[in-house]
Amino acid sequence: DEPTSSLDPEMVKEVLDVMVALAEQGTTMICVTHEMGFAREVADRVI
Repeated sequence: DEPTSSLDPEMVKEVLDVMVALAEQGTTMICVTHEMGFAREVADRVI
């Protein structure tokens, strides 16, 4: 499920920052999101 869908808007940035850090470490993730700018910035591939 979308990782930020039920969060308070103030918490969204914190969660996205953690996901960026994980991606920078080379962690493989499959993520469903409406945050398309975030997806394009972080992902190696967007479907």
